[in-house]
Amino acid sequence: MKPLELKLYDSATRFLGDAEAHLERNEAASNLLLGLAYALAKQESAGQRLALPELGTVRDGDGRIVLAYQLNALNLVVQGDGPELEEAVRLVARHLVSTRREVPGVVGSVEAAKALAFEWGAAAGKTPFVKMNQRIYRLDRVNPVRISPGALRLAEDGDAELIASWLHEFAESIGETMSREEAAAKSRDNIASGSLYVWEDGRPVSMAKKSRPTRHGIVVTLVYTPPSLRNKGYATSCVASLSQRLLDDGYAFCSLYTDLANPTSNDIYAKIGYNPVQDSILYRFR
Repeated sequence: MKPLELKLYDSATRFLGDAEAHLERNEAASNLLLGLAYALAKQESAGQRLALPELGTVRDGDGRIVLAYQLNALNLVVQGDGPELEEAVRLVARHLVSTRREVPGVVGSVEAAKALAFEWGAAAGKTPFVKMNQRIYRLDRVNPVRISPGALRLAEDGDAELIASWLHEFAESIGETMSREEAAAKSRDNIASGSLYVWEDGRPVSMAKKSRPTRHGIVVTLVYTPPSLRNKGYATSCVASLSQRLLDDGYAFCSLYTDLANPTSNDIYAKIGYNPVQDSILYRFR
């Protein structure tokens, strides 16, 4: 039996050339790895100079991809399965340690992410801990749901200050660190890109963002309603309306991630028409 082979890429386009078909077998579950690679490939095709994250695959003797990953400034994003996964994880972990790559976190399919977090952690002298148990959902059709008063619209420049405060609150709510300055910059960027939407009922009351398009799908993320405005159906209305708009724009499906510790949001998304496709897990290190 031929040994597994680790292959690194100097181009997101070449990474997709090898990994795209494999990851698209479950495009919704692979939305994070695929979406990030598509964004990088788009920048490459536009001639932009990039500080490329590490992109790699591990293949068996028949050329089948056992594991694919991207190591960026936030996480090691990993997707993998099969009987040779454990060996593939050891191969990647040894490579990361030998090249002294820092791994701030690991996120991806549960078996692969857990194995890599513990393998790299043991070799690097770090202790992994679960930051969030997640579930990935896919929507192909929006169910009829009660829509609250108001309407969906693109966020505008005049919303920037409010959106910045919501982004800061959102980060705090999931235990992430985001300065006020970072939140303000992210607010401006999201508004300028035309990716952020608000539900407006006399004033903006909830938000959601479209992100990481893949060949057939797109992700809904950054869903947030401030505490004082919750339990009015605003998030349901915002997500349902944005999801329908994205389907109308030609996407075959929408995906989103949920925190399994938040049963309310999981219930809301299920009512809208989002169905679970895969559990995911996020590790950090001490």
